[in-house]
Amino acid sequence: MKPKSKIHLLMFSVDGGIFKAGSAVVERMEHFGTLVEGIDIISLQGSGISASPVMLKNNVTAHPATGSVKLVAAMKALRLAKKLAKDNTVIVTQDPFELGLIGILASWLTRRPRNVQVHIDFFSPYFRQESLRQRSQAFLVPFVLRGAASIRVVSQKIATYLRDSLEIPASKIIIAPIFVEVEAVRNVAVTTDLHAKYPHFDWIVLVACRYVKQKNIPLAIEAFSLFKKIHKNVGLVVAGSGPEGDSLKDLVVELKMDDSVIIGSWASEFASLMKTCDCFLMSSDYEGWGMTVIEAAAVGRPTIMTDVGCADEFLINEKSGLIVETRDPNAMAEALEKLYSNRAFATNLGQEAKRQADIYMTREESDQLMVQSWESALGGATSK
Repeated sequence: MKPKSKIHLLMFSVDGGIFKAGSAVVERMEHFGTLVEGIDIISLQGSGISASPVMLKNNVTAHPATGSVKLVAAMKALRLAKKLAKDNTVIVTQDPFELGLIGILASWLTRRPRNVQVHIDFFSPYFRQESLRQRSQAFLVPFVLRGAASIRVVSQKIATYLRDSLEIPASKIIIAPIFVEVEAVRNVAVTTDLHAKYPHFDWIVLVACRYVKQKNIPLAIEAFSLFKKIHKNVGLVVAGSGPEGDSLKDLVVELKMDDSVIIGSWASEFASLMKTCDCFLMSSDYEGWGMTVIEAAAVGRPTIMTDVGCADEFLINEKSGLIVETRDPNAMAEALEKLYSNRAFATNLGQEAKRQADIYMTREESDQLMVQSWESALGGATSK
């Protein structure tokens, strides 16, 4: 086992899950704590959270920076950063947007180098069009990234954009896709069997994601409605939760698809649902990577996805899945038809995706890339 890096990480985040025992973010940070000397996480939160730090395992501490006004929370975060920084500290921001700006100030105050994490393709026109805030965030990115000592991105697409469009040196960019514990997905017990639950469907398509605009679930519903005109006994299950839930239900009613589109809140059972569906569908306008695609591949589900994230990097069109243009319901409906009418082809796609999941990066490989992204901020000096 590689010895721990001697780096101390000072992370900025807005994820309140770090204060919830047993949450996924707590488990992830505690694991990262095994890789480095220590981690202090400053999480900017609204009022109502205890101001006391929370001690986690493996020398990881979560510090709330609270304030009913975001500027107040940011000022508290910067004061904490100045107090917590050490000679071997690397400032880590979990996005290149507002947190990235705070990271710049923290780096200036502490004279410590910055590592910026990029998990989303902010250069997508759909990202910029979604809201005024996101347009402003995209405007910030070049300023935040160009002064960073190292940048961790989750896909080759993002790396290429940073290098070619923002002229960021390739030496600063580390590609580290989102880690997925493939065997853990495969070992999940089936608690909800879609075919047992909905026996009147002879073929079930699954969408599993947060109900937010980015995921463009209306595209999946519209494409399925076109597909449904030809095949009467098929069903679409949309699993998850989020602010767009009511509008999705309204769309289903508007399209008179109540009998074939099920919208449910099985957000904690995605792996179980994937094991029992016939086709997995991702309809996102933009993605950084697309973890659910890897999970669907792990259990051999044939997948249709828009040309985002891991498309053509993990999932290869016509070989391990089908890739369609974003916002094209006709192309997505044709892809559904292709899988439905040729079950052998669908099975082969699923099996090839499963083989790709077999050779997806191990935990050790993922850890090495993460440590590399932090150590490169110090020029590798701490690894000596």
